[in-house]
Amino acid sequence: MYQEFAQVYDELMSEIDYKNWADYVSRIFLNGKREIKSVLEFGCGTGNITCNLAAKGFDMTAVDLSEGMLTIADEKADRMGIKNIQFYLGDMSNFQINQTFDAVISCCDSVNYLPSLEAVQSFLLCSYDCLESGGLLVFDMNTVSKYKKVIMDNTYVYDLDDIYCVWENEPHFENNEMHFNITFFDKNEDGTYNRHEETQVQYFYTIEDIHLCLKNIGFQNMKYYNFGTFLAGSNEGDRIQIVAEKK
Repeated sequence: MYQEFAQVYDELMSEIDYKNWADYVSRIFLNGKREIKSVLEFGCGTGNITCNLAAKGFDMTAVDLSEGMLTIADEKADRMGIKNIQFYLGDMSNFQINQTFDAVISCCDSVNYLPSLEAVQSFLLCSYDCLESGGLLVFDMNTVSKYKKVIMDNTYVYDLDDIYCVWENEPHFENNEMHFNITFFDKNEDGTYNRHEETQVQYFYTIEDIHLCLKNIGFQNMKYYNFGTFLAGSNEGDRIQIVAEKK
């Protein structure tokens, strides 16, 4: 999954301030009941937030469904000399490990890739089982409003040094879905290009949907922030930061 796309992901997402994102997550940790030392991350991708949190001293266990993404993440951690990360290939909705953690996180709208509320609930249950008592679940989501008012049916073109990419958004609002049709060309040493095509799908969920799932599983003290702040978030914002606590 995402084998070819993994090779160009970091260049296409270079505008994202992952250090600041990791700082925000670590500030959220300070509001929990227990001290956060061990962190399980679902949907770690190429390890940008993983490495930033590990550099702060957190013991990271990072999981992703894409072997290609994990390979790049592991190489990145090695280049940075970071040793306190364990990487695993796995599905965030059914991952099992004989260990519990002070916090479980999922960043960069990974939860929006889960195709149904049943899959979301499976992810939340998996996270609950992996948490220590008093541990925090921290994840973010793109809102329905963002898909309908910002992402819409826009097309983006990235013309970088060694990569040319056309990214087309294809809404399927009747099914609460957004399809991303990605065509990209990466440059060979001889000046020729390789063409790749990939479609990714994200799914829309409301705060009310997520709150009911969290409540059904047994989480408590749920909070919904406008992303990047500690102000109350809503379905009308672009991204919601969700925090919940295991009893």
